[in-house]
Amino acid sequence: MMNMSQKKNKWLRNQVIEVTSQLNKITFGVRDILRGNWKFLVLVCLGIIAVYLNSLKGDFVSDDYASITQNPNIYDTALFLKTGGIPGMVTHIIAMLFGIGSSIPYHMTSLLLYLAICVLAFVFMVTVAGKQIARMGAVLFAFHPMHVEAVSWISGRPYLLTTFLVLICLISMVLYMGGRKKKKYLWVLVISLILNFFNDPIRGFALYLLAMLIFFTFGSKFFPGIKLGRIFLGFVAVSAVMFVIAWPLAKTRISTVNGGYNSSESVFYQPWFQYPTAITKYLQLLFIPVDLTLYHTLYIFPMWLNWLVIISYLGLLVYFWFKNKLVFFALAFIFVASSPSMLPVKVSWLVAERYVFFGSVGFCLLLGIVINNIFVKNKWVGISILGLVTGIYFLRTFFRNVDWQTNHKLWVSTCQVSPNSHNAWNNIGDDYDKLGQYDNAIKGFTQSTVVKPNYADAFHNRANIFFKTGRLDLARDSYNTALYYSPGLYQTYMSLIQIDLMEKRGDLAMQDSQKLLSMQPNNPQAWYVAGVVFANVGDSEKAKMAFKNALTIMPNFSQAQQALTQLLGGS
Repeated sequence: MMNMSQKKNKWLRNQVIEVTSQLNKITFGVRDILRGNWKFLVLVCLGIIAVYLNSLKGDFVSDDYASITQNPNIYDTALFLKTGGIPGMVTHIIAMLFGIGSSIPYHMTSLLLYLAICVLAFVFMVTVAGKQIARMGAVLFAFHPMHVEAVSWISGRPYLLTTFLVLICLISMVLYMGGRKKKKYLWVLVISLILNFFNDPIRGFALYLLAMLIFFTFGSKFFPGIKLGRIFLGFVAVSAVMFVIAWPLAKTRISTVNGGYNSSESVFYQPWFQYPTAITKYLQLLFIPVDLTLYHTLYIFPMWLNWLVIISYLGLLVYFWFKNKLVFFALAFIFVASSPSMLPVKVSWLVAERYVFFGSVGFCLLLGIVINNIFVKNKWVGISILGLVTGIYFLRTFFRNVDWQTNHKLWVSTCQVSPNSHNAWNNIGDDYDKLGQYDNAIKGFTQSTVVKPNYADAFHNRANIFFKTGRLDLARDSYNTALYYSPGLYQTYMSLIQIDLMEKRGDLAMQDSQKLLSMQPNNPQAWYVAGVVFANVGDSEKAKMAFKNALTIMPNFSQAQQALTQLLGGS
């Protein structure tokens, strides 16, 4: 039996716990944050518009061609509803409303989305760090030069959408669980969770990792009364479901990145190389964003330094876990948010600026904490540092936008920063081809093969230029080299058949067409080419059969229909 003194002590402890719990609860909402900081946010948004204004006149570049201007299904609503996901649907809607003649509506959409993300990032920072630190962090986030790739490149919009939806999820979760308990936050959380899944289930998985990070860092504040075991079991269950759903998508991405003529020895990175190299490079780009490029392939730091950086980073995480939970949270956020794009499976590049777009929220929060500490000790020193860093970021962002204005500027810049990238040299060769500068195109493709001697794509593209300029012997040699490194490159056989027919070498044309059909038996174009070969060698019956096979696969294949009609008319 407890005596009166023990009962009193227990009652006092419960009262202390209850008072502490009430103090930890969040007593403000999104509307309160926006009302109290609207002037600041308007100024930041105006600054963002000013620095990204020159991006609005940027052309379609790189992957934009395949996804927009050269996409035959860009207006197919049913197809986008089935396979496009939210990023594809956004692009489809813009195309339906404004067409594909101008890139401005596509850039405007990305810029508006970025403005919303900057506001959400500020709101999120307020909930975890308070207004003053959040203001400093939000200014740095708004103008960080690493964001240009995700904002000014139309094909970078999926990373904006993921960040936008995950931030909404996190803010609504924190405000609902942290004490507001309003149904509107719960409904926003549920809806944004659903949208996040349909947007990108792989990179959207960062949401669940960040929710765990918030719980372990600020558990008593944002999740009062919730047991650690329940959260962990829930996380494991969600992870298992997400893995089952996302794995087929990951396999498709693996085959896309690593298949065919772009294949390598393994679909896996070596983790002891990948993580020290990537983390060191990302930290360097976040702190000193000078060598910005689409293809990061030039890693100048020695491996021992990379390991020293990652060990130091992990050491700081352990130290600040005990010393300062907010600093720990900011440090951890950088790579927890970026982790879905840093898997050891080659579903992505080793390093890309857009991959750490979301993670930069944590980095800018960290800088905000550091500058705020200086500000508390010396107001003018803190203001000066913030102004200097923001000014540097602003100028670097403005000039980085220039690199994305045209395809040619993009690849020139990429080759300058990443001279050891075979992709960059191949793409600049392709750009010179479009400009009609064939000698420069040959130089670009040749340099690509120097950087990667087994890069079949560059040999094939160089052969195309030789073919255009009438140097058929060099074209044949380059096509054969492409097939040596990638025997399954069926487009090369189509090109070789053209040379065979031009040189009146029917035997070679027959051999190449048979190889083409063995690789592409369901390709109407392959049957059409075979029909042309049969017709040229005088075998009209086999030519008719080939054209009929092409029309069976594609009934509206006009070229095959015309060829068949001519043969039938002449028989």
